[in-house]
Amino acid sequence: MLIAEELILLALDDETGRKLVDSTQLAPVVGGALVAELALMERVGVTPHDDGWSGRGRITITSPVATDDPDLDLMMQRLAENEGKKLKDALSAYSWGSGQVTQDFPERLLERLVRAGLLTAHQDKVLGLFPRTTWPAANPAGEDEVRSRLQSALVAGLTPTERTVALISLLQSINLLDKVVRTEDRKLVRRRAKELSEGDWSAQAVRDAIQEAATATNAAYIVLMGAAT
Repeated sequence: MLIAEELILLALDDETGRKLVDSTQLAPVVGGALVAELALMERVGVTPHDDGWSGRGRITITSPVATDDPDLDLMMQRLAENEGKKLKDALSAYSWGSGQVTQDFPERLLERLVRAGLLTAHQDKVLGLFPRTTWPAANPAGEDEVRSRLQSALVAGLTPTERTVALISLLQSINLLDKVVRTEDRKLVRRRAKELSEGDWSAQAVRDAIQEAATATNAAYIVLMGAAT
C-alpha cells in the first residue's frame, strides 16, 4: 500500500465508513503523503532551508523516471507542472488555483482501496435527499498491520522504517495521531513522534521534503479548520 492509502484507512471510521476529517482537509494530507512517497523514491524534493524563507520549500523534480504506479505518476506530473512553486501552495486547497494538484486524489485512492477489497463503497442519502458515499472497512487486515507498526514505533519504542515515520508526521499534522494509537500516555506518543520526525534519515533531502510536506499539510489544515468555524 501507498503511505497515502494507509493514511486514508486510518482517517475513516471502520464501522460507519465516515471520514474523521472533512473532505477538504483530507485532500492536502493525502497530497502530502504522495509527496512523501515520491521523496522516499527520490523522484521529488524541495529546496533546502538554507535558501532562506522565500527560497526554501519549493518543489524540485529530482528524477523524471516513472514509478509504475498510476497515482504516484499523476502526482509527479502535477508537481512537475508546479516546479519552483512552494510545496505548501501546491497542497493547499485555498491557494491560487493549485488546489487542483491534490483535490481528486482522496476519491481515486478510496476507489483503489475498494478494488483491493479493503473498503466497501456504501451509498445512501442524508435526510433522504442528499447523496452520500461512506467507506466501511471490508477487510481489517491492512489497517491492523498499519496500526501495529504505529503502536510498535510510538508505544513500544521500536525503530520504524522511514515510510512509517513519514506516516506518523502526516498524522500528527492533522491531529489524528491520538485517535489511532492506543495508549493513555499521550505525551509519550507526541514526544516519540517528534523524536522520530527529527531523527536520522538516509538522506537529508528526503527528510527535508517529508518535513515540508507535513508542515504544508498542517498549514492547509489550520486554514481549512479556520474557514470551517
